[in-house]
Amino acid sequence: MKYYTATLAALVTFATAGMCSAQRESKPAAVGGSSADCSAVPTADHATMDHNAHMAAAERCAAIPTLPGQAAFGAISEVVRMLKADPATDWTKVNIEALRQHLIDMDEVTLRSGALQRDIPGGIEIDVTGTGRTTDAIRRMTRNHSAMLETDSEYHASAKEIPGGARLTVTAKTTDPTLVARIRGLGFAGIMTEGDHHAAHHLAIARGQIIH
Repeated sequence: MKYYTATLAALVTFATAGMCSAQRESKPAAVGGSSADCSAVPTADHATMDHNAHMAAAERCAAIPTLPGQAAFGAISEVVRMLKADPATDWTKVNIEALRQHLIDMDEVTLRSGALQRDIPGGIEIDVTGTGRTTDAIRRMTRNHSAMLETDSEYHASAKEIPGGARLTVTAKTTDPTLVARIRGLGFAGIMTEGDHHAAHHLAIARGQIIH
């Protein structure tokens, strides 16, 4: 048996989706070939500052951070930019709050759940548990993800409620020992990243096309 806390940050796939949120093209060097003096950007009180003026001054610096500082914020920021850039976006259906709630679920399941893994013929059985909101998040995430995995060519997957969470069962659709070993090596956190559907899923939630 393996007992481990599901802390693998790979599940938070939406982290990389938000990294573009603050990306900008490199600024041209100042006259003489040197970068603008970033120390000249004035100190400001974030609550009362003129954001536009401050950003204009900051952007004259050549070195500007590209990360949003928080993964969920970055993921939401990228989705908002995509929706604004798409003239077909139906703003009467857009629901960014639903996306925020889903990202909270991902955080709860990734960082605050416990997972007890057992090997079974062809794969694994994992009891994933938590308390409070984490319990509800576990049940939502494992139910939806197991249904997606079941449509995959490699995995059989199912989830059922247990006290404090859910039991996730994943087995290989073939007798390939390498695939069975992969399932067991991935464990709970790794299996939850399989399918590479998260980014498209997040956009669909934000568009109001999926009720999670």
